[in-house]
Amino acid sequence: MAGGIIYLDIDDEITSAAARVRSSDARRVALVLPYGSRVATSRINFRLLSRDALINEKQLAVVAGDPATRALAASAGLPVFASVAEYESSFVRLEVEPEEAAAASAAGATDVEPASTVKPAETPASKPATRAAKATGVARRDANAAPAGPVDAAGLRGETVPTAVPRPRPIATDRSPEAPPWDAEGRAGPASPTGPPTSAPLSGPGRRGGSRLPLVVALAVLALIVLVGGVGAYVLLPSATIVVTQRPEALPPLELTVTADPAATEPDAASLVVPAVQVPLDVAVTDTFQATGKRVEETKATGQVRFSNLDFLRTNTVAGGSIVSTNAGVRFRTNATVTVPRADLVGLTVFPGRISVGVTAVDPGVAANVEPNTIVIVPKGEDPQALKVVNPDATTGGKHDEFPKVAQADVDAALRKLSSALDAAFQSRLADPSIAAPGATVFRETAVLGDSTPNVDPATLVGQEIAAFELTLSATGTVITVDPSPISSIAEQKLRATVAADRQLVAGSIKVSVGAATVSGQVVSFPATATGQQIAVLDPNALKRLVLGKSLADARASLASYGDVTVTAWPDWVGSIPTIDSRVSVSIQGSVPVETPAPSSSPS
Repeated sequence: MAGGIIYLDIDDEITSAAARVRSSDARRVALVLPYGSRVATSRINFRLLSRDALINEKQLAVVAGDPATRALAASAGLPVFASVAEYESSFVRLEVEPEEAAAASAAGATDVEPASTVKPAETPASKPATRAAKATGVARRDANAAPAGPVDAAGLRGETVPTAVPRPRPIATDRSPEAPPWDAEGRAGPASPTGPPTSAPLSGPGRRGGSRLPLVVALAVLALIVLVGGVGAYVLLPSATIVVTQRPEALPPLELTVTADPAATEPDAASLVVPAVQVPLDVAVTDTFQATGKRVEETKATGQVRFSNLDFLRTNTVAGGSIVSTNAGVRFRTNATVTVPRADLVGLTVFPGRISVGVTAVDPGVAANVEPNTIVIVPKGEDPQALKVVNPDATTGGKHDEFPKVAQADVDAALRKLSSALDAAFQSRLADPSIAAPGATVFRETAVLGDSTPNVDPATLVGQEIAAFELTLSATGTVITVDPSPISSIAEQKLRATVAADRQLVAGSIKVSVGAATVSGQVVSFPATATGQQIAVLDPNALKRLVLGKSLADARASLASYGDVTVTAWPDWVGSIPTIDSRVSVSIQGSVPVETPAPSSSPS
C-alpha cells in the first residue's frame, strides 16, 4: 500500500482522528470518512487535521464518498479522493508521468529554445540561488542541460550556459521523503517546508515509449484489482447481528361484576353471586399537641455613641435620626442633632473635636445589645476619614419575650393528624384476621369509615395561652368479608380465552382484583378486574426480511414494536444492514416464561 489508510467510524471525534494520524507509521496517510462522520461537520476540523499532520511530518489526504465532505476538506487545503482506489491510483500516476516525459524527450517532442533566449525552469526555492549565481559570475549547469559553449551572446567571461534546455513539469513522486501534497491530477502542490518539488528528467537513456506500455498495463491491472477488491470487501464482508428481546404486552382487561349478598348462603356462579358479611368496626385516637402560636413582647436596645471630628477647619453637624451601625449590620438611630467641634491642630498633632449623643436600635430584640466599640460605621454621606463614631459602652435593654398560645392553625393541624391516625387505626383493624370468619377474606376496598367526631369543640381551644392541648377523634366504619375463590376462578378462565393463536400467555401474569363495593341495602356488588400479559410468537426470518438493506437506525425502529432491539454491525463503520441474507443473523430472546393457552370454557 502506497500510504497508510485509516478508516474512521461515524462517531469518531477530531481528537481521535488526529491521534490515529500521528500514531501511523506511514509518511502518507489517508483518512476514510463514512457518510455522516462527525469530523466532516466543520471545515475547522479539516484545518486542524492538516496543521497537526504538517507538524508531525505527515502527508494527509481525505477519502470520502460524500461530495460535501470532499468539498469541506478541499477548502481546508487537503487533497481529496472519492474512493480508496482513486487515492492509491494517484501514486501510480505520479510514477507514470516521468516515464511519459522521457518518451516525449526521446521522440523530439520536448520544447527546446536557443541558449541565448531559454532559461532553466525555476522553482520559488531556486530563484534566490539563480540570482546569486548571476551576481558572482559562477557558472551554473542544469542537471539535464547540453554541454556549454565557451562564451554566451552577451560576451560574459567565465560563464557557460546550456545550448538547449528542456521545460520539465515538476512531478511529485514518492521517491522523495519530502514530496509535497498533490492535486486530483497528480500535479505537485506548493513547495514543502523542506525544499522545492522533485522534478524528474524528461529525457535520458532507456526512456522509450515502447518500454512504458507493460508498466502502464501492469499498473492498470493493479488498480483494477484494488478497485474490485474494495468493492468485494464492501459488499461481502459487512455483517449484522440483531437480537430481539421480547417485551410482554398487556392483555385487554377483563371486567366482571360479582354480587356479594349477605342474605346468600352459597355462591351462585351462574348468577355471579357470593355470600357476604358486613362487619361493623369502631375506632378512636387521642393525641397531645403543642401550641405553636405566640404572643411576643419586644423592646429596643439603647446606648450612647461618641462622634470625633478630625477636620481642623470646620465643625460637622450630624442630624438627629442619622443611622450608625456595626460591621455586622446592627443599626442604631441617633436621638438628637449634634454639632461636632472642629479639631485642634497643635504643631503637627491633631486633637479631634468630640461630642456624644444617645442612640436607639432600629430593630427591637436582643440582637441590638452590642459590645463596646462595635458601632463604628458613620452615617451615610459622611466622610469616614474626617468623622469617626464609636460606642464607649455596650448598648442594653433589647428584649424578646414570647408567650405560647393555641392558634387556629394548631387546631387544624391537630384535626388533620388525628384524621390520618384514625384512618391508620381503621386500616389496622381491617388487617386483623379475627374480624372475618374462617376461610373468608376481608375486602378492604369495600371498607367505609364514617364521619369522625372530636371529644371537645375545637373552636374553644383557639386563643388559650397554654403550651399544649389534648384532643380525641372517634368514628365507626364497616367492611365486607367475602370468600373470593369463585370470583378469581371465573375471571381467570375468562381471561385465558382471550389469548390469540399467535400469542402465548406469560406464566403467572394473571391478576384478579376486586374493586370497591357498591352497597345497596344488604346487597353488595363487587366489580372484579382480571389482567394478564401475553407474548408474541416471532419468526426470525420474517424479522430479517423487514430490515435487509435498511440503515441501523431504521432497522431498530422497524423492530422496536417487537421488543428491545440490539443491532451490531461489522465493521463498526458500516451504517446499514447488509442486503445479503447470509450476512444477517436474527435471534429471539424471551425475557419471561410462557405457558400454553388454556381452552375456553364456561364457568360452572
